[in-house]
Amino acid sequence: MLQRSIISIFIVFGFVFTLIWACNQDAKKQQKQAKVAEKEGIIDPKACVSCHKTQVEGFLKTGKGRSFYPASNKQKFENWNAKPVYDPIKNFYYQPFQHVDSFFVHEFRLENGDTIHSRKEKIDFFVGSGNQTRSYLFQRNGYLFEIPITWYSQKKIWDLSPGYENGSNSRFDREIGGECLYCHNAGYEEIANSSNRYSSFGQALGCESCHGTVKSHLNEMVRTKGKSKNLKLISLGKLPLQAQLDVCRQCHLEGIKVRKQNSKPGDYKPGQLLSDFYEVFIPATGDFDFGFASHAERLQLSKCFISSAGKMNCSTCHDAHTSIPVEGKSTFFSQKCLSCHSNSEHETVCLELKSKNSDPQKSNCLKCHLQNAGTNDIPHVSSTDHWIRKNISKNASKSVGKIIFKNFTGNKFSTRDKALAYLQYAENHGDSFKLKEVSQFLKFLEPESQLKYHYLKGDFWPNGLDTSTFSRSQNPWTWFYWSQIKKKSAYPFITQLEKACEMAPEMIEFQYRLALANEGGPKQEIAYQKVLDLNPLHVKSLSNLGFYALQSGDYAKAEILLKKAIGQDPDYVLANENLSRCFMEQGKFSQCRVILNRLIKQFPEDDRYKQILASIP
Repeated sequence: MLQRSIISIFIVFGFVFTLIWACNQDAKKQQKQAKVAEKEGIIDPKACVSCHKTQVEGFLKTGKGRSFYPASNKQKFENWNAKPVYDPIKNFYYQPFQHVDSFFVHEFRLENGDTIHSRKEKIDFFVGSGNQTRSYLFQRNGYLFEIPITWYSQKKIWDLSPGYENGSNSRFDREIGGECLYCHNAGYEEIANSSNRYSSFGQALGCESCHGTVKSHLNEMVRTKGKSKNLKLISLGKLPLQAQLDVCRQCHLEGIKVRKQNSKPGDYKPGQLLSDFYEVFIPATGDFDFGFASHAERLQLSKCFISSAGKMNCSTCHDAHTSIPVEGKSTFFSQKCLSCHSNSEHETVCLELKSKNSDPQKSNCLKCHLQNAGTNDIPHVSSTDHWIRKNISKNASKSVGKIIFKNFTGNKFSTRDKALAYLQYAENHGDSFKLKEVSQFLKFLEPESQLKYHYLKGDFWPNGLDTSTFSRSQNPWTWFYWSQIKKKSAYPFITQLEKACEMAPEMIEFQYRLALANEGGPKQEIAYQKVLDLNPLHVKSLSNLGFYALQSGDYAKAEILLKKAIGQDPDYVLANENLSRCFMEQGKFSQCRVILNRLIKQFPEDDRYKQILASIP
């Protein structure tokens, strides 16, 4: 998942409509914009310029207003002539480069100075403002994936993307689902049950993410020539405090979101309470362990926030329509502090202001009261911990090592919710320890969640599992889990797998598993071709089809398919083994030796490859 380059979303107390009169002068322009909005379903912030010029122009300079772009020469600021990034564990180099107005990443591997692997992917989208980082996406047949390197703005370097370091480089296979795009993009159309396929890609975040359905407001203003008092728009300053904060917490709340039993994806809208739709659990190892998007939870730990009795919120320090100044940042925020705390008050408590040469108007409150450090999820990034407190250096606590889950709201939550949080975390992080913790709460989970637990754990069919609800399930994943556990237990499973594919025809993993199930049968090649229709470069399908061509003696076809698979993943063992056999049977011994030597280097303790190599004439 991007597992996570996050954009700054902040709140203002109210959207001040002081330029309504301008709607009369620009009625024709607004009508045209409204028609475009109605057709496309989203509003470009520029459609609001005629009435809200200052807010729009300021917003477009913020991180939120620069959260997503089609890859363009106009939007670049990175060094596209930098040295390649090297992953020493996976032994891949990544070279970012620009060709004319297009951008690429070249993955390659060297052996004795020669390039033995080369794969190039064209970048389709820039994601992130670049205030901290910028990530890159490419799409194939509408399926969206992340590029394995990221630009880290503070250090002005390229490096492996967050979550790709320390041997976890998933290369070009990280899927970008709707929950990833939600905090970066507006107006995308996700194909249901496809995991990461889209019928259209939207644009950077706009007014809707904070103010609700802007189209209704724009149409109303056009209809009444700006005279209506029914703005049909959320005025944030009029919302209860928690609802105001939740507009920011959509994205600036680092944790595991557990959906309430009756809520569905997309149900939450600005103006509502997140707690009506989610319980959020914060995984951390200690007080000073915070994530890149932990702003909301950390702020609410602050005495400033608690003592303000609802007066302090995100907009106290951040204006969603104004970017933070690059120069004089500390002074800018210190003035925010001084708007509540008098100079005389600080003269008695603040060491910096006690010094003879200090100027209260130039003080740096952040230095003493906000920790600035690396986050627990993004490398090369120094971020501000929003927990405001005294003597942060003295209050530092050591991490406890073990990850503890805290419920964000502090409300009484159900055991079911906590178990689902553990289950979700274990799935996302491959954490077997957290999966074991789920076992003690199994009886509190719905049967479908119990099924998922057994699938993730790799269990055979468990006794006592209530299957009565499975056949009525509208969740294709339930049918998939059901089929795979039955398969492992040597029970008939095709009916359940076919049902999963029927419900989610564009879920590549389901279609691939069905193709595997058809191996040796008349539908075998048709099933694999269906996978390749969705993703023409699906490595396992190419490799398996290459194997079948090899079995039938069609060496030319086998060689093409296997080379194509290895071109995508040079470390895919089965493709390499079958290609070496393909070369052997054709008498291409020198090429066979090359493949075998690489397999021996990859698996030095496996004597099979050495024996085959020794048998070559």
